[in-house]
Amino acid sequence: MSQVLSAPRASDGTGRIPLLDIGPYLAGETGARAALANAIERTCRDTGFLVIANHGIDQSLIDGTFEAAAAIFDRPLERKLALKVGDLNIGYLPYGAQIVRTSKVHANTQPNLSESFYIVNDLSAGDPRIVSGDPLYGLNKWPEEMPEFKAATLSYMNAMRPLAAKMVSAIATSLALPDDYFVAEFKEPTTTLRLIRYPSHASAEDNQFGFAPHIDTNFLTLLARSALPGLEVRTTEGEWIRPPHVPNTFVVNTGEMLGRYSNDRYTPTPHRVINDNNTLRHAIPFFYGPGLDAIIEPVATCVSGENPAKYEPLLYADHRRKLNLTNFDHRRKAALPG
Repeated sequence: MSQVLSAPRASDGTGRIPLLDIGPYLAGETGARAALANAIERTCRDTGFLVIANHGIDQSLIDGTFEAAAAIFDRPLERKLALKVGDLNIGYLPYGAQIVRTSKVHANTQPNLSESFYIVNDLSAGDPRIVSGDPLYGLNKWPEEMPEFKAATLSYMNAMRPLAAKMVSAIATSLALPDDYFVAEFKEPTTTLRLIRYPSHASAEDNQFGFAPHIDTNFLTLLARSALPGLEVRTTEGEWIRPPHVPNTFVVNTGEMLGRYSNDRYTPTPHRVINDNNTLRHAIPFFYGPGLDAIIEPVATCVSGENPAKYEPLLYADHRRKLNLTNFDHRRKAALPG
C-alpha cells in the first residue's frame, strides 16, 4: 500500500487526461462512436480519467446545482443535522463522519475534511419497495422550506442519467461489446448525487485530505467542473496530476465495477481532493452504477485462456451494503454487537 503522496500543483499538461469533444457522438455522426470508443480505450488503460466537452447538459442546470449545494451547507448546523444520514447514506453527512477505510492505495486514518449531502433515486412513499420496508431503498431527505433545492437537484439528476447512459454505451463499444450490452443491467441504474463542501486545507491535520486517496466503487462518475480546482489523479508512476480545468466540461472516471466487468482491463484510478484555494470549494459528483439486482462479472471479450476471469459473480446490492458498513462511522457503530 503506497504511502507516497507527492504534491502536484499544475493541471495535467501531458495529455494523460484527454479533453474529448463528445458532441459528434451525441449527434450520431458517422464514425464518431468508434473515435470516442478508441479514445476511451486508450485513457482507461492509463489514467482512467478524461474530460468531456459539448456534453449537452445546460449550464443553468449545473449552476443551479452548485447554488443548491452552497445553500444547503450554509444552513445552521442543527438544521442540517435534522436531515442527517441514517441506515442508508441519504441526506446530510457532517464533518468527521467518513474515513475511507476501503482505500487500497493509502492508509487513511483521518476523516475527510468535508461535509456532504446525498441524493439518490427519488422514490415516493407509496413505492412498493418503501412500503415493504426493503432495506436497500429509502426516501430522500428534503428540506421542506427549500423547495428550490429539490427542484434544482432532481432536474440535474434527470439530465445526467441519459448522458451517463450514453457514456456507458461508448464504453461497451470500447470493450468490443454490442453498443447496448449494458442496457439491461442499467434499466434502473443506481444513481447518487453527492454535494460536497470542502473548507480550506489550511486546517487539515496530518494525513488528512478534503477527500482521502481512494477509487470510486461504482461504474462511472461524472464530475461537473467546479469553480476552483482540487481533484488530483495518481498516475501509474505514482505522480499526482490535476485534470484540465476547462469551463463547461465534465471530468469522467471509471469505477470499481467497470474494473470487474472488464476483468481489470480498465482498472479504476486512485484520486484525492486537496482544497488549497484558501476558501470554500464545492463539488457535485454524479455516481452512476447498475441496478442493485445486477450481477457483476467479467465480460466475454475480456476473458481468455491466457487471461481467465479474476472475479466471481458479485451481486451489486451486496457490494453497496459492504461499502456502507465499512466507510461510514454511523453504519459501523450500528453494526457492532452489544
